[in-house]
Amino acid sequence: MGNYAYLDSFEHIDRILSARAHQVEAKHYIPIYWLAMYEPQDVRTEPLSGVRYAKDPDKHFHVQPPYLIADATTAMARLKRRTPALATLGGEVHRKMLTEFGAFARRLKPSIMVRLDDLVAGKPKEYIDSLRGTLELCKKLDDATVHPDSYLIEPLTKIWADAEWKTSDHAEHLLGGWGWRVSPEERVKNSQARKWNKLVGDAESATLQAYTVKKSFVEEELFTHPTLGAGVVMRVVDANKIEVLFREGLRTLVHGRT
Repeated sequence: MGNYAYLDSFEHIDRILSARAHQVEAKHYIPIYWLAMYEPQDVRTEPLSGVRYAKDPDKHFHVQPPYLIADATTAMARLKRRTPALATLGGEVHRKMLTEFGAFARRLKPSIMVRLDDLVAGKPKEYIDSLRGTLELCKKLDDATVHPDSYLIEPLTKIWADAEWKTSDHAEHLLGGWGWRVSPEERVKNSQARKWNKLVGDAESATLQAYTVKKSFVEEELFTHPTLGAGVVMRVVDANKIEVLFREGLRTLVHGRT
């Protein structure tokens, strides 16, 4: 692993959280959408200890400098303010992606961190000064009336990308990085999980009727399955099949069998 930067959500009380994976990543450069969330004072050069991932709470580690960190409210206010200029920079072809990235970034709370120790490894200390200068330049994104190409590209080549980035095969990654987009399959799974929590939620399995193939069920009826747990009938397919939403997802079961 080398020359990578990582975008994480960070909670001050001993943990790094993640919106959907351990981190979003970028190689060689810091994506411009990430940079737009920070200012020079957000560059930190002191180690951070006692950090852990929510999915792996027993494993503690240190965040080595340098890194960027800002509270989510401030970071998102900057991104929102700079979105019109970023939309101009990326052009119509990337406008939808910018909107999707903004929706993703809003899930990163309560603070947002970019870890840079791997990216900066072996580079001169002047990189930190270049990074602060880059973030100072990014303040100009607040003014949407000036095209970013006129001031942004050439000065950012050490931190972001070269002037030919728009023709690169990795243009989208230079804007937003890897790993933040939710696949259609995961989007469906997340939607189903929210629906299960709403319809079943805190219902105690012990108080629910037990599933049996002999009983005929109707839509929105709750029951408990011996291996799948509590579920709710989402659709009666026919006299002998029902679609049931469990915590683990949608399943088709037999019912009304005499």
